[in-house]
Amino acid sequence: MFAALILVISAAMMAQFVLFFWRANMLATAAEPLSETLSSVQATFGKAANLDDFDVLAAVSKICPSVGFVSAKLWPAQAYYQAVRLLSWLCSAVLPQGSSWVRQEKVFCSRYVAVSIDRRLVSNQAYLAALRSC
Repeated sequence: MFAALILVISAAMMAQFVLFFWRANMLATAAEPLSETLSSVQATFGKAANLDDFDVLAAVSKICPSVGFVSAKLWPAQAYYQAVRLLSWLCSAVLPQGSSWVRQEKVFCSRYVAVSIDRRLVSNQAYLAALRSC
């Protein structure tokens, strides 16, 4: 009985560690600066290319191919975003103070996808430049 309790507590702590480690990596990736390519796209299209809109960025990510670069999978970020969205719905009724944290987490998720798209674009440009030089 005691061994089962230790196993359950250890599994819960391991899951918490994995979640916090992944979130820290996501935040580190989201903190990276964007290249001029993605910034110029945002400036060209204005509000249509808002870098804080997760759904638009996820749709763009689906149509932006990755050539010559193993891109990060976005399903964990999408799952986290959906969980935060659900949490925002729950927080709006119970804890209005949590809405600023939820908004910040949504921006981090959107920024993570934007950096991922930016990496793809830069990688694709480098790959095409290498092909042209051959």
